[in-house]
Amino acid sequence: MGQKTGTIHIKWVRSGIALPRQQKVMVASLGLRRLNQVVERPDTPNVRGVVAKVPHLLQVVPAPVAPAWTAMPEYVITAPAALPKPPKARAEAVAKEASEEKAVQAPPAEAKAATAADSAPRKKAEGAKKGASATPKRAGAKSEGEKPRKRKAAEDKESKSAKKGKK
Repeated sequence: MGQKTGTIHIKWVRSGIALPRQQKVMVASLGLRRLNQVVERPDTPNVRGVVAKVPHLLQVVPAPVAPAWTAMPEYVITAPAALPKPPKARAEAVAKEASEEKAVQAPPAEAKAATAADSAPRKKAEGAKKGASATPKRAGAKSEGEKPRKRKAAEDKESKSAKKGKK
């Protein structure tokens, strides 16, 4: 956006709040819609006259400088066909390494069956050791250690009154 011959750049620098309507109309007639906006207008006596009528709201500024990022070239993505292919020997070596890793990671099918057979009796034995605690408790059931608040409070009152009576 270089400076064209015969044009000026006008910037709206101050709000038109609490100003006469006529001044707001002059700012809008230049094409300014929001604060700090810069517009390019022809350098004519009419435009200069409007700017001169509201110098407290408008300012003539030099041409804005283009941002630095606009000078950067665009990033270009090349098609996969244009990329060089790896040598055949390298591709075979990569495939061989991948198959060896899979063999190390995955246990044989016989080992899987043996572990499944061993785990079933072990689970039953663990369940027998736990006994009744292995079964889930009912939602409303309370254990022996827990007492409802009201009952606990009543027992505390009784014990306090018993202590007072002994003294």
